[in-house]
Formats: sequence, structure tokens, C-alpha cells
Amino acid sequence: MSTIQLDSEQKIERLVSELGQIVRSADPEKQEELKEFASSLVDQEFVPIEESTRTAQRLERRSMNPLAAGLGLLVLAAGLFMFLPAVAIVLGIFGLIGVMSGFARSANSHP
Repeated sequence: MSTIQLDSEQKIERLVSELGQIVRSADPEKQEELKEFASSLVDQEFVPIEESTRTAQRLERRSMNPLAAGLGLLVLAAGLFMFLPAVAIVLGIFGLIGVMSGFARSANSHP
């Protein structure tokens, strides 16, 4: 290995050691928070800008609410009720569960 690479590795090891000492010297309740903070700082420093914006966009994207699936199942159950009533009833029950959990999820996410 070249001396420049060795020097760089030694500096990194020294910085990590200092960081570990700082975290260990903090209150036990705050140690986990400090570790997460240090980790996020390191991640921010080495993540390319394009990738960090893509990550932010992925985080902003919300998952589908079960309300949509519940409504879909209810519509499907209504259409099948004449031909396959037992299947339609089961789908309707699952649809109602989806609708109820969707409303509960919406109520919890909007203060």
C-alpha cells in the first residue's frame, strides 16, 4: 500500500476512535441517539447528491392506504354477489376490514 493510503486509513481510524470515545463518555440514555447522529453525518458526507435526492423522493412517497383495496374488494364483491354469493360475502368482509383499517389509518396520520 502507498503511504498516502496508509496515512488516510490511520486518520480515519483515529477519527472513529475519537468519535467512539465521545459517544461512550456521554450519558447512557443519549449514547444511542449520538451513535445515530454520527452515523447519519457520515452517510450524508459520502452519499452522492443525486442518490440523496432519490432517497428523499422515495421517503416522500407514501404507501397505499388499505382504504383503496377495501373499496376495490367491496366493488368486486357486489359484482360477484349474483353468481357466487359465498365468495362475494367473503370478499365483502375483507373489503369492510380494509375500509375500516383505512379510515383508522387516515385518522391516525392526520392530527
